[in-house]
Amino acid sequence: MTPDGADPAAPPRDLSGRRVLVVVSGGIAAYKTVDVVRRLLKRGAEMRVIMTRAATRFLHPNTFASITGRRVALDLFRKGGEPDVDHLELPHRAELILIAPATANLLAKYAHGIADDLASTALLAAQCPVLAAPAMNPSMWTHPATIANLRALKERGVLTIGPNRGEMAAPGEESGEGRMSEPHEIEAEIVRILTGDETRSLSGKTILITAGRTEEPVDRVRVLTNRSSGRMGVALAEAAVKRGAQVVLVHGAMDVPPPAGVRAVHAPTAREMLEQVNRHAGDADAAIYVAAVSDWRPERAREGKLKREQQAGASLSLALVENPDIAAETAGLVNGVTVGFALEVGDAIDSAREKMRRKHLDAILLNRVETIGAERATLTWITGSETSVLGPGDKRELAERVLDHLHPLLIHGPESR
Repeated sequence: MTPDGADPAAPPRDLSGRRVLVVVSGGIAAYKTVDVVRRLLKRGAEMRVIMTRAATRFLHPNTFASITGRRVALDLFRKGGEPDVDHLELPHRAELILIAPATANLLAKYAHGIADDLASTALLAAQCPVLAAPAMNPSMWTHPATIANLRALKERGVLTIGPNRGEMAAPGEESGEGRMSEPHEIEAEIVRILTGDETRSLSGKTILITAGRTEEPVDRVRVLTNRSSGRMGVALAEAAVKRGAQVVLVHGAMDVPPPAGVRAVHAPTAREMLEQVNRHAGDADAAIYVAAVSDWRPERAREGKLKREQQAGASLSLALVENPDIAAETAGLVNGVTVGFALEVGDAIDSAREKMRRKHLDAILLNRVETIGAERATLTWITGSETSVLGPGDKRELAERVLDHLHPLLIHGPESR
């Protein structure tokens, strides 16, 4: 306890008085929504809950009524047949509506403007941000109808979080993408939406970020490099600064400039980047290794410029040697959380997780080769026990999601070393 009697471990009251309406639809993931509501209540939010009739097959309304101290809204009509005004009063008072779980059925009704129960009617009456947390089995999630419905909702401004990849509830069902996001992820996203980008959740923290591409000299003119733009690292640095962190950005070549407010250190080659990361790692509370570091470099950089006429009629061979693995060599120097990036072909979850273990990282972000240098991407956040799909989204959106996942590790410590 602090001298004034406050509990230093208690969640911040940053949502004090903020009004959140939760729409619970019929899925087994509804049990997670109980934890979400508890978390938001601890932050000071005023919570109201609407449940669909299908949702009551999974959870009794008294569960939510007991933790919120308010009755759960269920029907458009009261028992005596009189219409209820909850479908207007609740969404009009809310500052944010969370749909959790957001089933394929409710998303379809919402996308097509169907209002045949209290939940769907309230959503159509909403005048505030709506955040949907989808939850369904992988075959439903990847069905063209669901994809089209979600696209239509996003075009109207509906926000989404998840779903994650993992085991399904039904016995024997294959794991895949469709698990509802975890309560702490949904909590962090709601805090971000309601408090804005100026939240200072990383105040007092030092974040080391590597970004861009290294360039290994072949001669005085040519380099061995890759197509990385540096945008992801810059977006992460910018987002961390907004959250109050001190950011050291060790970067190679980038297509975008470093953001304001960071300490930018230029390190054009892998060996120079390793030197700078070694210099700053011991002061970092977290290190995020985003840079696309060349795996190899020419054994010897040629003097001057290799001229075509000097090689006329002959092939040119370059002897390559392996570059240092910066993440693997420096992760142990960081007094906090270490996060790497894995650029892979296709899904490659197992390969990314093995890379995380081999480099002794606390988490790794899986990126797909086809998105390198692109404005938009989908990342997968991987730890020893968690797999969460982030996106699709632009690099700034993804950066916010990455920091939402990083924050609990900074506060509570990594799962394992």
